[in-house]
Amino acid sequence: MLQNYKEILEKSRKRVLDLANDVLKAYGMSIEAFKTCDIQMASKARAMLKNAHEINSKIDNEIIKTLALFSPEARDLRVVIAHLKIASELTRISDYVRTYAKNVKMSISGDFEIEGLKDDTISFNQSTYKSLKAAVHAIEADSEESLENIYRVVNVEVSKCDDIYSILEQNIVQQICITPESARDFIYFHKSMRKVERISDRSVNIVKLAYFAQKGGKLKL
Repeated sequence: MLQNYKEILEKSRKRVLDLANDVLKAYGMSIEAFKTCDIQMASKARAMLKNAHEINSKIDNEIIKTLALFSPEARDLRVVIAHLKIASELTRISDYVRTYAKNVKMSISGDFEIEGLKDDTISFNQSTYKSLKAAVHAIEADSEESLENIYRVVNVEVSKCDDIYSILEQNIVQQICITPESARDFIYFHKSMRKVERISDRSVNIVKLAYFAQKGGKLKL
């Protein structure tokens, strides 16, 4: 494999990893902003990901150029394709995080009562955060054994997310019944949590893509 190709491949991987870490950091900041009612922190988290789509476009262009110039085969081709699809998954997650950060700002400054949902919301987000963190580790992993362990971790967190989300959803319905005048705010909050739930699902996809890059086989997402 040509040295230039190795350098391009590593550059692509670094861009993907940098995007992953930015998304993880922004999500962590959003969760902390919700805990501490810090509007400024939520704004910073949202701003951190404003260029996510532009970064994804740069990654796409680099990978397309790599495919055109070097025509990689076998494992190298799997790695390139995995980078392409992982970047896409991360960009979608960045959209969910930005929506959540916006919702945090609204819930802090809004008139509707969020206190009754706070504990479940924090638990839900912490579990989702762990699944995303596992996905970031998967991008860095260099062995099949590590990826298998990460896959088990992310599946456990996804299961937790599903359970907590069901409880949270029931509590939101109860809050609407108690304060119907705030129904619109609670419905918007529920919509935001629905998007947060997708973070864990896309984290599973990222781990699968990282495993595909290492092991190969038929890719199913």
